[in-house]
Order: sequence, then C-alpha cells, then structure tokens
Amino acid sequence: MGEVRFKELFKLPHEINGFYDYKQALSYAKRVNKPVFIDFTGHGCVNCREMEANVWSDPEVLKRMNNDYVVVALYVDDKTELPQNEWYTSTYDNREKKTIGKQNADLQISKFNANAQPYYCLVDGDGNLLVQPKAYDLEVPHFIEFLEGGKKAFTNKK
Repeated sequence: MGEVRFKELFKLPHEINGFYDYKQALSYAKRVNKPVFIDFTGHGCVNCREMEANVWSDPEVLKRMNNDYVVVALYVDDKTELPQNEWYTSTYDNREKKTIGKQNADLQISKFNANAQPYYCLVDGDGNLLVQPKAYDLEVPHFIEFLEGGKKAFTNKK
C-alpha cells in the first residue's frame, strides 16, 4: 500500500487496512484492480460508529471489505488544514476549501449529491459509481447485498 496519507490522524475500525485520501485510494485501486469502498464519515458521527460496531464487525462484511475492496474513510468534519497548494475553490459553493473535512464534504456534495453521514459509495478506479450509494442501515444482509452488488458491477465492467 505504500505510505498512507493522513494515517497519523485517522484509524479504520476492526483492523481494516485502508486510506484517508480519495485520490490515493483511487490510484491504489487501479494498481490492484479492485473497486473502492468510500466511507463518508465524521469524528462526531454517532450513526457511523453504530454502523462500524454492528454491521462492519460482521465476519461476512469484514471479509468482503478486506478482500474485495480498497477502503477509504473520508472525514467530513476534520479541521486539519492542508498545505496552501492543495486549497481550491469549490465549483459547488464558490468557497475556498482549506481543510481535509471541507474538501471531503465538498467531494460528497458535488460528486454524489449527498450531505449526510454515514454515506457509502462503491466506485471504480476512475471514481464512477458501481451501484446506488447506501446510507445508515443496520441490517447486515442489506450491507452484504450492497457489497456484492458493487463487486459484481465492477467485474462486469472489465
């Protein structure tokens, strides 16, 4: 996986290996020929922690996340300021995005037309959606179906 950007700031649950930077995750996914599981999350997101504790912890879910996907957790409420050369003005709201959280939230809103967490998107290495995104849902079978659907769509695209 190489050097994972922002690994000193964030941690995925259940010893899942993954990324915290969207572009880095896409690049790695292309290299290993896997789809990407995007987790739009937040430090203060109670429902996110509930999903991680009750759904992600399921052995069948964990197996699929670890084996079939490149996982990237994108924190939309993180206040860490990025280097000035990474700042940009959003085409969505014409505001300058200077922090990790503001850029992740901008990505979620502008690309996926959503602004709630948790929000899960399955994409290919170019960032194209494979299946409809998923929000908070504590039903493990629904989540497994979501993961299987993304994997099947990715395989069929090849």
